[in-house]
Amino acid sequence: MNQQNHSYRSILKATGVFGIMQVFRTIISIISSKFVAVYLGPIGIGLVSLLNNAVNIIVAITNFEFLTIATREIALVNGNDKTKSMNKTIALLQKMAVLIGLFGSILSIVFSKTISIFTFGTPNKQYWFILLSIYFFITSLSNARMAILQGVNKIKTLAICNSIAAFFIAIGTIIIYYFLRIEGIIWVMLSSCIILFLVTIYFTRQYSFKIIPFKYNEFYEQSSPIFKLGFFMSLNLIFGQICNFVIKIYLNDAGASSQVLGYYEVSSVILINYLGLIFNAMTYDFYPKLSSVNEDNKKIKQLVNNQIEIALILITPAIIFLYLATPFLINLLYSHKFYSSFLILKMALFSVILKAIIFPMNYIVLVKGNKKLFFMQALFGDVLNLIFSIGLYKYYGLLGLGIAYFLNYILFAFYIYRIVNKHYDFNFVPSSRKLIAISLLFGVLAIIIIYSLEQIYAYVFISILFILSFLYSLKELNQRINFKEFLIEKMNKNK
Repeated sequence: MNQQNHSYRSILKATGVFGIMQVFRTIISIISSKFVAVYLGPIGIGLVSLLNNAVNIIVAITNFEFLTIATREIALVNGNDKTKSMNKTIALLQKMAVLIGLFGSILSIVFSKTISIFTFGTPNKQYWFILLSIYFFITSLSNARMAILQGVNKIKTLAICNSIAAFFIAIGTIIIYYFLRIEGIIWVMLSSCIILFLVTIYFTRQYSFKIIPFKYNEFYEQSSPIFKLGFFMSLNLIFGQICNFVIKIYLNDAGASSQVLGYYEVSSVILINYLGLIFNAMTYDFYPKLSSVNEDNKKIKQLVNNQIEIALILITPAIIFLYLATPFLINLLYSHKFYSSFLILKMALFSVILKAIIFPMNYIVLVKGNKKLFFMQALFGDVLNLIFSIGLYKYYGLLGLGIAYFLNYILFAFYIYRIVNKHYDFNFVPSSRKLIAISLLFGVLAIIIIYSLEQIYAYVFISILFILSFLYSLKELNQRINFKEFLIEKMNKNK
C-alpha cells in the first residue's frame, strides 16, 4: 500500500510540476504572440506558418523521433543505475545526434531551392533553408541533452529548463522582430535553437561530454536497433501528418469555405493545448518511468493502471467544466464567429476521457521496443481518423467531425487494449475498472444533457454534474494519496 501511495503521489507531483510549467509557457506564448502579430502583421504570420510546416516535414523525414527514442535509452540505463553504462549510452546518443543533425542539414541545403519554391512559390527564400541547416544540427544536439533530463526523470530540473528556455526565446523573438520585422523570421528560428541548446547544456553539465573515438562496426551494432525503432516512429509521424493534411484540404475544398477549417483548428487547439497538461506530464514523467521497468510486466501493469486512475481523476471534472466554459473560452480567445467550433467539441470533449485511458497503454508497446506493433497501432489510429473525419463530415457536417473523434478513440481503445493484453498480459485492476466506468458515465451524461435540454437548463444540470464529478474525483484522490496529509507535507516542506 505504501508503494502504491508513493506511485500515486509521484504521478500527481509530476502533473503539478508540468502543469505549472505549461501555464507559465502559455502565458509567455500569449504575450510573445501579441508582439509578433503587431510587428509582422498577417503576411508575416502566414510566412511563419508556412516555414514551420516546411521545417516540420524535414524534421519528420530526418529526425527519427530522436528525442523519444533517446529518452527511452537513457531511462533503460538509469533503471540499472550503472554510471559506466550511462556514460556509454550518452556518448552513443551524442554520436547519433551528430549524424541525425548532419542528415537534416544536408537535406535542407541540397533541396533548399526546391523547398523554397514548394513552400513560398518562389526561390527567393532559398537562403532561409540554407541557414536552417544550422537549426537542424543544433536542435539534434539539444535533443540528445534534453533526453538525459527526461530519461533520468529529473522533473523539476526539466520543468525549470523548459521554462527558462521559453522565457529567453520569447525575449529574443520580440527583440529580433522589433528590429528586423519579416526578415527576422529566419533569425528567430536560429536564435531559438541556440538558446535551447545553451540552456540544455547548462542543466546537463554534470553528465558526460566525453567524445569516444568513432568505431564504425561498434557504432553500427549499438545504434542500429535504436535507429530502426526511430525509423518506424518517423514513418508514423509522416503518415499522421499526411492524414491531417488530407483532412484539412478536404474540409477546405469540399464545397465549404475556409471557415470550416478555422472551426476545426480552434477545436483542435482546445482539445490539445488546453487539455494537454495531463498528457504532457505523461510524456515527460510517465514515459521514462515506464521505460525503466520495461522488462517487468507486473510493474508495467501497476504503473499504467496508476497513471490511468490519476489521469481520469484529474481530467473528468475538467471535461465536464469545459462543457460549461468552452463557449465563453472560444469567445474570449477568438471571437463569437468561432462559436460553431462547439458543435465539434460537444462530442469531441468526451473523447478526451477515452484518451486518458488509451494514452498510458499506448506507451507499453513503445517501451517494449516492438517496432512492428508500434507502427501498426499508430497506422490504425491515423487511418481511422482519416476515414471517420472525411466520411462523417460529408454526411453530418461539423457534428460529424466531433463524432469522428469519439468513434476513433472508441475503436482505438479496443484495439490497443487487445494488443497489450495479448502480448504483455496487461489488464485493468478493479479500482481502474470502477473509475473508468464512472468517468465514462459522467461523460455520457454530459452529452445527453447538452443535446437534450435547452441552453439555460443544460447549463444548470451540467453545473450540478460538474460539482458531483469534482467531489467524486476529490474522494477518489483522497483514497489514493490521503490528500489532506499530502497538502500538509507540501506546506511544511515549503516553510
